[in-house]
Amino acid sequence: SLSARQLQSHLKMEPKTLGAIQIVIGALILCLSASVLQLHEVHFTGDVALFLIVVMQVTLSGSVLVHSGRKPTMFWVKCVLVLHLVSAAFATAALGLMSKHLPYRQDSYHCEHCRRLEQHAVVLCLK
Repeated sequence: SLSARQLQSHLKMEPKTLGAIQIVIGALILCLSASVLQLHEVHFTGDVALFLIVVMQVTLSGSVLVHSGRKPTMFWVKCVLVLHLVSAAFATAALGLMSKHLPYRQDSYHCEHCRRLEQHAVVLCLK
């Protein structure tokens, strides 16, 4: 179990509030990644899978954080720390994957269809 000082330190960071915010961030990641990857034309299946894993990981991490705020024990505090580290690793990987979809990287098209779409968009903007 936690000592009185550790318990006070853990509750001082307001784990229930932070966990709820983290769950909302998971929902935002889901919405924003779906809009960026345009799921109606799925040819980035590996990216979609990673983003779903990130959403699940962030939501799980937030849920465990809320639970550790309700029943703070050493086990739940350690679980929170481990899940936050795993979430950070997955989020970093997702950020790297998203960078290859940015429009300024002209040399990294997944397919000919993507290249043509961007060329048409540039032509429409110039007109």
